[in-house]
Amino acid sequence: MDRIEELTIEAGERGIEVHEREIPVPGMSAAYIKTETGEHIIIRQDGTQAERACWLAGELGHHYTGSDRRLHYNAADDWRAEAKARKWAHDRLLSPDAIRTAARNTDDIYEIAFTLNVSVEFLRESIDWYMARGLWSPDVPPEESNGEKTSVNTIPE
Repeated sequence: MDRIEELTIEAGERGIEVHEREIPVPGMSAAYIKTETGEHIIIRQDGTQAERACWLAGELGHHYTGSDRRLHYNAADDWRAEAKARKWAHDRLLSPDAIRTAARNTDDIYEIAFTLNVSVEFLRESIDWYMARGLWSPDVPPEESNGEKTSVNTIPE
């Protein structure tokens, strides 16, 4: 089962319908909509598998963090709600250990993102999030992997 299927099942268990559609709003990749008749997540159908999984996790984050109906970010509270949902998604899809494990044999961020089945943008945001929480540091000595030293903390921009 891939990540999209897993997240779609999770959403369904919570009564949320997931729809993959064309979204006619420029720059919008996904939306979480809670109405009197139900909850819906709409994700753009034209993204990669990894992008769609990240978008879906982010919108599920809105459900779990209680932040919904943020179509226009005009107030600081709107941005905070988006940040809470994104943080939930980072914790749901990745962990510092998962990133380190994927990075044992390469420091190429594109290969690491591919291995983890997330977008490069999402991986970078996750690392930033874990650094802010003190769970990731570029100053950590390289880890040992099969006798070879690798530096998983120097992922290029």
